[in-house]
Amino acid sequence: MNEWADWLSVWTTTRAAGITCYLLLFVSTAAGILTSLKRFGPRLRAAVLITHQSCGWFGFLFAALHGSVLLFDQYVVYTPTELLIPFTARSHPVLTGLGTLSFYITLALLASSDMMKRLGKKTWRAIHFLAFPGFAMGLVHGLLLGTDAQETWMMWMYLATAGAIVALTAYRIATPSRTDASKARANAAA
Repeated sequence: MNEWADWLSVWTTTRAAGITCYLLLFVSTAAGILTSLKRFGPRLRAAVLITHQSCGWFGFLFAALHGSVLLFDQYVVYTPTELLIPFTARSHPVLTGLGTLSFYITLALLASSDMMKRLGKKTWRAIHFLAFPGFAMGLVHGLLLGTDAQETWMMWMYLATAGAIVALTAYRIATPSRTDASKARANAAA
């Protein structure tokens, strides 16, 4: 019975929820970049968009679980205020605050996507650029505060996911979308 108690401990649960959250937000961010390329057919683009949206929501829910479980931690005692207000935690205030900000950025991205028609595409897009600092804050939070971060497998996971986002972003910047290419052809013709 002690094995189950150890497996379901606060520490294990918050670690698992944090790692799951990070990986889901990585997939959501990567899928969002891929969706913005507009290089896929309608069926594949729809599948990538659903992946982007689903992973974003599930990542947010796992982030909420990650923070909520910390309220029961007896080793590092957090209050709701310390977890909800960035940079107020007694233990690692900056790193905890980065995690909280990443959580709020994810919430803003999800809420703005649900209100895209009311906000307008330009405002929605400007808000959506927050995904990059939000992902970076989550990465730094996990890398410097996560108890598994010094493990070789975790270091490689952080390196691979960060590298993938940097590579996809560079590719997106360097490669005009179909819309950009159409505009350029129209301008050249005029």
